[in-house]
Amino acid sequence: MSIWNKNNKIYWYIIILLSLFIFVLFTRNQITNMQFKFDEKEQKEIVLQSKRDELQKLNDVKIVVDSKESDINEYISTFSEDELIDYIYSKIEEDNLKYTDGVSTIRSLSMSEWKLNEIGFMESTITLNLRIPTEDRMFKILDFFIKDGSKYKFFIDSFTYPKLDSESSYNITIPLKIFYK
Repeated sequence: MSIWNKNNKIYWYIIILLSLFIFVLFTRNQITNMQFKFDEKEQKEIVLQSKRDELQKLNDVKIVVDSKESDINEYISTFSEDELIDYIYSKIEEDNLKYTDGVSTIRSLSMSEWKLNEIGFMESTITLNLRIPTEDRMFKILDFFIKDGSKYKFFIDSFTYPKLDSESSYNITIPLKIFYK
């Protein structure tokens, strides 16, 4: 009986080994495919997470831009060109009434065509040619155009003026840039 049991055990071991070999032979592709799918899933989850992070950043930027407290909104105006021209002329006249050291005169005022800038806002440049009696008045007019509490928010890209030795008037050109939605 002992030989029979030994032979029987050997047969069972051989059968078990053969069945394991057949099992591995047939499931090898399945295991490889499963590992490939797990790796692919992990890569897609990483890409999805990066896209979600990017979307969250863009949504945060959108919230900041759309918010009423945004710094951008205070520089964006809605207006008509006639109102803007009247505003500039009235401020120069107001300046003339306030000071007695000479008369400031608008020699020319021109507006460029409205165009879309690289930030996505409409912009225009107003070129203002003035004759101003003193340097002090010139600085006050420049301050008026860029001060925080004014009705319109202007930007001055660049500005130069001749430094005169005498007390003659200044002929200056001010390029005022304005933005609107």
